[in-house]
Amino acid sequence: MANNEKNLVPMNRRTKEEQRKISSAGGKASGKARRAKKTMREYAELLLSLPVSDQRKWNKLSRLGIPVWSIDNKMAVIAAIVQAAQAGDVQAAKELRSIIGEDAPQTSCGNETAVQKDLMDAIKEAVHAD
Repeated sequence: MANNEKNLVPMNRRTKEEQRKISSAGGKASGKARRAKKTMREYAELLLSLPVSDQRKWNKLSRLGIPVWSIDNKMAVIAAIVQAAQAGDVQAAKELRSIIGEDAPQTSCGNETAVQKDLMDAIKEAVHAD
């Protein structure tokens, strides 16, 4: 047993007042962490919702056939993931499947859904087309 572990006092050996104080501190720290995560999520959502400011990237998305009103940073990120998956990046393909909700574990018999099979076939075709 490590020396520091000898100094630990289990909660059931502490007084009710000590337990309450520790629980309160934990609750406050948890609330602070949740608020910080929420703020970061809001910042990310704000930046992703902004229009693409780089003209070359905007033109590239436009050439892909993306409607002008849909070109924002979120679309640019998704387009980049799709292009990486088409180029054979397995991690990008997995991330894409996760984003579109097709990363659920397969059934016990190992059957893929038709949509999963179609997606994987499309990725394979794109890789072999190069």
